[in-house]
Amino acid sequence: MENEPPLPKLNQEPELLKTVLNKEGFRFTSQRQKILDLFQAAALGHHLSAEEIHQQLLGQGEKISFSTIYRALHVMVELGLLQELELAEGRKYYELNTPFMDQHHHLVCVHCGNVEEFEDATMSQVGSSESSSRGFSLLNCQFTVYGICPSCQSLLS
Repeated sequence: MENEPPLPKLNQEPELLKTVLNKEGFRFTSQRQKILDLFQAAALGHHLSAEEIHQQLLGQGEKISFSTIYRALHVMVELGLLQELELAEGRKYYELNTPFMDQHHHLVCVHCGNVEEFEDATMSQVGSSESSSRGFSLLNCQFTVYGICPSCQSLLS
């Protein structure tokens, strides 16, 4: 998938998942589509864990196992549709990947797990400069700040 033109935005091509999966030799399944639909419906900046995906799909009356969810997430990460993030200790979260989302970074509260996204061109410039100066080809630049959010600070005071 290197040196290929960027994929169109998901909401501009409803058959995108099927096209990408077929092109890369993976089967299109309704479960994969339903998982991707959750990301499309999620509020901007909302990250989903496998557990949250499972709960949401069960709430919609879907019968789906954790193993099916993990396999689907793995395939979508491998294809570049989703990005895997480890924002909290040992917990993985997923979000739509570039080019579907703008470059952004994360503030993570270590107390409650709240995640806030922010954009800062300086971070991306540093990533680009550092990778270039060391002979790397930049694929992604992500900066994660761990701290304690204002709400938790007031509870802990």
